[in-house]
Amino acid sequence: MNTDLTSGNVTRSIIRLAWPTTVAMSLQTAFNLVDTFFVSRLGAQAIAAVSMMFPVFFLMFGLAGGMGIGTASLVARCLGTGNTPRGESAAQHAVLLSMALGIAFTVAGLLCQARLFAAMGAGPQILPLVLSYSTWIFGGSIFIFISIAASSILRGQGDMKTPMTTMIVSVVLNTALDPLLIFGVGPFPELGVKGAALATFAARGVGCVLIVGYLVVGRPSVKLRIRGFSADAGVAGSILAVGVPTSLNRVVMSASRMLLIRIVASFGYSAIAAFGLVMRMDQLVILPSLGISTAVIALVGHNVGARHFDRAESCAWRSAVLAMVVMGAFGIVFFLTPSIWIGIFTKAPDVMAHGTSYLRIVPLTYMFMGLSIIMGAAFQGAGKGMPALVVSSLRLLVLTVPGALVLSRLMGLRGVWIAIAGSVIIASLVSAFWFGLGTWRRGGRPSRREPAESRVEQ
Repeated sequence: MNTDLTSGNVTRSIIRLAWPTTVAMSLQTAFNLVDTFFVSRLGAQAIAAVSMMFPVFFLMFGLAGGMGIGTASLVARCLGTGNTPRGESAAQHAVLLSMALGIAFTVAGLLCQARLFAAMGAGPQILPLVLSYSTWIFGGSIFIFISIAASSILRGQGDMKTPMTTMIVSVVLNTALDPLLIFGVGPFPELGVKGAALATFAARGVGCVLIVGYLVVGRPSVKLRIRGFSADAGVAGSILAVGVPTSLNRVVMSASRMLLIRIVASFGYSAIAAFGLVMRMDQLVILPSLGISTAVIALVGHNVGARHFDRAESCAWRSAVLAMVVMGAFGIVFFLTPSIWIGIFTKAPDVMAHGTSYLRIVPLTYMFMGLSIIMGAAFQGAGKGMPALVVSSLRLLVLTVPGALVLSRLMGLRGVWIAIAGSVIIASLVSAFWFGLGTWRRGGRPSRREPAESRVEQ
């Protein structure tokens, strides 16, 4: 598959690349939502137990996704310059780096999980439930790291549909196994929360085999070649230059969510359960922006590689407008009908009240979330990983967590929601201003006028 992203209508290119990734990421989130839906039938403690794992999920996907973004950015820039062999070297390095990171994450998680969740506020009532779920999730994390690396290799070359297809298979399998293993249907044992983790373990494993198999024996523009690997510090360094700051960005996000859960835990298990539910809803809402951001990485990467800087910038701003419109619409819907969405998962009065309070505040900032996501992706596509890390650290470590700590004492749980909302607005405006300065062009600014084919089509 050979996709030219350096010419043609910008808006159509964004939509064409974004929709398969949005579907794939929606299905990715469906793993957690399906687990939450079935586990919620076991009661509030089971919901709280699975919710404790959410920041760890975010950290896992953050580390894997950071390497993935570094990979997609490099593959896109290699194809933009016409250097396919370097792109294939990037694919080999990406899979090996992700395997090493996945093994390290699994070992660290299994060794430290009990102390970690206790420090996050899991009391003796729910800690055994948390561990029965987390043990299998940590055990299968290697599948996630390798799958995201493989998906990123494909997305960097403009193939968004193959990752979507393999994700469909995984989610269908997970959805089928969840009720069987959680409730003990037919010959299957009744495993409760542990059953949800086992279903996810099996589904992730199947998806990993499928997508890696396609890279090896399929017909992508950049293949994963098993033989002929040659270590190249320049290739690894290019991946890590974007991947490490992006992974650190996700670490910051995960750590801040752990701290927020710690703050929320002081209001009881109902507050933890509500926060877990609305975090999952937030993840669902931002999926269109994440899909668009993946398109931005590919488009900006290809055009920066081809030295079409004006087209790269146009891709970023048009994508930002599209993301803001879509997320703003979701925000209005959640703001106007909060109890309907919380009620899908639980009817517990306290959980409903806390969740409704959140959806009356934070969704009003969804459009700003979209802006921030796209600006970060534009920097990453250009090979600049640090701006997104700096802005994220400002939002979470300087504004959100300290603000939540102070406002929770003054206003209760509502103060936590206000701190989250305010920090989103400030950070998004900072990221947009920074991108507008054009610092991402440095080191690659063309010395002559851009070629005619790079001019932006409406």
